[in-house]
Amino acid sequence: MVSENRVAVSTLVTPILTGPTAAGKTAYALDQASRLGLEIINADSLIVYKGFDLGTAKPTSDELSRVPHHLVNIREPEEPYTAAEFVRDVKEVLSELEQRKKRALIVGGTPFYIKALTFGLWEAPPTNLQYRETLKDLPTPKLYETLLRLDPQHAKKIGKADRYRMVRALEILEFSETKPSKLEAEAQSRAPNPQFPLWVIDRPADDLESRIQNRTNQMIRQGLLEEAQKLRMTHPGTRALSSVGYAQALDYLDQKTPDGRKPRAGLAGLADEIALATRQLVKAQRTFFKGMSHAQWFLFEQDRPKLDQIVDQAFESTR
Repeated sequence: MVSENRVAVSTLVTPILTGPTAAGKTAYALDQASRLGLEIINADSLIVYKGFDLGTAKPTSDELSRVPHHLVNIREPEEPYTAAEFVRDVKEVLSELEQRKKRALIVGGTPFYIKALTFGLWEAPPTNLQYRETLKDLPTPKLYETLLRLDPQHAKKIGKADRYRMVRALEILEFSETKPSKLEAEAQSRAPNPQFPLWVIDRPADDLESRIQNRTNQMIRQGLLEEAQKLRMTHPGTRALSSVGYAQALDYLDQKTPDGRKPRAGLAGLADEIALATRQLVKAQRTFFKGMSHAQWFLFEQDRPKLDQIVDQAFESTR
């Protein structure tokens, strides 16, 4: 079964602005929020964590003061933050905004947040720490092999590296005897909640590649290595350190080379590895967005006037 829990705090439309990494979501959202007096609700699973700043391209302190933001820096790095908590917190924020007669734009590209908000939450068993303890010493390839046997569709979607999601999937199988792939399919078979229209911004391949390279080089110049090292020292077990940018930075510090590749020497090689991982992330994000049949796509910069018009229509009452 799928939970009928939906976000229905307000009848006001609250669009989700999303798109692949480096497409320009943050800058565009800040411009529109400033122009229309909107507030921004973060929908990025790393930006919720304190200290994860450079590698996430988190809005700067100036940007955070320019436009009110919600769900930014609300968790310590070792604290879990689930899609269910995200949906709950969005409800609370929208309720509070409605009381102040304010509107919001939801901004971010984390698929499981967007799915939970748009289609509702799965009815799945809660976390079982005792069961997870039985899995902690098993190598990730073994977990993947087990999940591939029990739910091949979900295993292939997760991939071979995401240990956290493998453990959760096996936990669901253990305590509900229901395949996660079936739960997800049932959730996505529902009509999307019309309160949350989905706007996807993207860019031509050459343009996005240039932006990825520039963003990567800027992160390194600003101190990504130092930030990653500090986070590992203070929060060594946090899952977020395995995310794009941080994982490559820590491998570089540990002088660990990737299997099957020989990167260039020095920071140029680090930049290459981060850019490669970012391109892989972009591919996965696009695949997800293309599966959301209700999404509206906008190619920057050529479709910007069209998106501007749609934004104006959605927030007409705020002008």
